[in-house]
Amino acid sequence: MRSAVLALLLATGLSATAKDGLRYRFQVWMRGSAVPLETRFDLHASPGTRRHHRARKPGMGTWRLEAERDQGTPYAQALLLARAERLLYLSGPAPQTRREPILLRFGARSLPVWSLRTPPNLDVSCAFVEVAPNLLAVCDFTVRFPQGDVARMDLHLEGLSGTHTLAPAEDGTALLSTLALWTHSPAEGAAGTPESVR
Repeated sequence: MRSAVLALLLATGLSATAKDGLRYRFQVWMRGSAVPLETRFDLHASPGTRRHHRARKPGMGTWRLEAERDQGTPYAQALLLARAERLLYLSGPAPQTRREPILLRFGARSLPVWSLRTPPNLDVSCAFVEVAPNLLAVCDFTVRFPQGDVARMDLHLEGLSGTHTLAPAEDGTALLSTLALWTHSPAEGAAGTPESVR
């Protein structure tokens, strides 16, 4: 099931930015390393199929992540994307989110900024932007770990190639689940080696 959601774009020279989606840069600093593991990827999300029974709500959409092949081996990219997927958010506002009185410009668009209330025992900073009405996405996310193989992870929204086809994803609040997990065991997020980034 996870493999159906997480896709690696392997076609040489094929640009995912021609489709509607969000362009991200993801960096992972291993402890003691001055150079991060890095990938750039596009997030695409599509609405779920509507169920015919009127009493049921429309099915939630899916998302997929795509990275160009020339960034590294498919295995290394898949591992980085699997970890990045746990830090993504593509859903409506949550109780932990709050609209801020500022806008951020992406090209010709100015997007409303939302903050996220994070657990006090984690060294985390996070901001969302409203990419469509009532649809939030991670704009900037940074987490630092006091111990473990991973020292720091950064996720940054670098651009939008269109958003009119984006829809809330079934796993759209993955970031909130990850933060809840780290609240109980912060070192859990730092576990792993360059060969097993998860």
